[in-house]
Amino acid sequence: MVTVVHPKKSGRDLSRDLSIPVLIRTIRRLTNEKVQMASEVSSMLRNQVTERASAKEEASILQDELDSQTRRLETEKNELQSILEKDLDRRSNDWSLKLEKYQIEQHRLCERARDLVEQNVYLQREVSSCNEKEVVNRIKMPFLEKHLKDLSKRIEQVLEENQNLRQQLTQLQEEY
Repeated sequence: MVTVVHPKKSGRDLSRDLSIPVLIRTIRRLTNEKVQMASEVSSMLRNQVTERASAKEEASILQDELDSQTRRLETEKNELQSILEKDLDRRSNDWSLKLEKYQIEQHRLCERARDLVEQNVYLQREVSSCNEKEVVNRIKMPFLEKHLKDLSKRIEQVLEENQNLRQQLTQLQEEY
C-alpha cells in the first residue's frame, strides 16, 4: 500500500487522510486547480495569440508605412534625378555654346594675330626701306645742297641776264 503524505498534515495519521471523502475533496480540489490552471494557460495562450495578431497587424501597418515611404522617397528621388539631369543637360548645353563661342573667338583672334604679323612684317620692310632711303638721302643731301646753290646762282645769273636783255630790248625799241 502506497502512502501519500500531505505537506500540511505530515504529523497526523495517514489512514484518516486517505478516506474517500478526503480523497474526493482532494480530487475536486486538484480538478479545480487543474481547470483553473488550464483556464490560466488558455487565457495566456489567448493573450499570446492576441498579442501575436496585434504584433502582426502592427508589423503589417509598419510595413505598409515603410512601403509608402519607400515609394514616396523613390518618387522624390526620381523627380530630383530628372530635375538634376535636366539642369545638367542645360548647363552642358550652356557650356557647349560658350565653348563654341570661345573657339570662334579664338579662331578670329588667331586670324587677326596672323594679319597683324603680316602687317608688322610689311611695316618693318617699309620702315627699313625708309631708313635706307633716309641714309641715301643724307648721303645725297650735301651734294643736293651744293647743286641747289649752284642752281640758285645760275637762276640769279639768268634772271640778271634776262633783266639786262629786257633793258637792252627796251632801249632798242626806244631807239627805233
